[in-house]
Amino acid sequence: MNASTQTGQSFTRHDVRFSSGQCAAWLYRPATTAPGQFESVPGIVLAHGLGGTRSMRLDEYAERFAAAGYACLVFDYRHFGASEGQPRQLLDIKAQLEDWADAVAFLRAQRGIDPDRLALWGTSFSGGHALVTAARDSRIAAVIAQCPFTSGIATSTRLHPVSAVRLMAAAARD
Repeated sequence: MNASTQTGQSFTRHDVRFSSGQCAAWLYRPATTAPGQFESVPGIVLAHGLGGTRSMRLDEYAERFAAAGYACLVFDYRHFGASEGQPRQLLDIKAQLEDWADAVAFLRAQRGIDPDRLALWGTSFSGGHALVTAARDSRIAAVIAQCPFTSGIATSTRLHPVSAVRLMAAAARD
């Protein structure tokens, strides 16, 4: 853990890194009765959707969850936000799913967190990642997926044909 720590009325927040230091994250811990001692608490891993970073209001969710007694790990994917990785803003689905698995492993390894009471929280693109991660890890207790992106093909068939052609042209240029 880095030296940076924030303390709220009902939680502490620590700057941490995982995946060989590539992924930047905040680890929230609920307040405890004895300094330095944590009862075994459930945890939640949170990440943002396509192009989003943890600084885009994910702290608001984590603070509320921590106040309710959950430990939370809020992370930026490699190549995004405060995480390392070149080139910047690289969308690599396989790597992002690896980041999810590594985030879960990191949170499970933390003292005072019940490794069998972990939930995943994602919105949009990360909602789909949360569902895939839970499908691959039978120990995940719950998933909160807000408007999850689950199928590019199904989504593209709902687009107006002109929009679909423009989107495909932009993807090909990228």
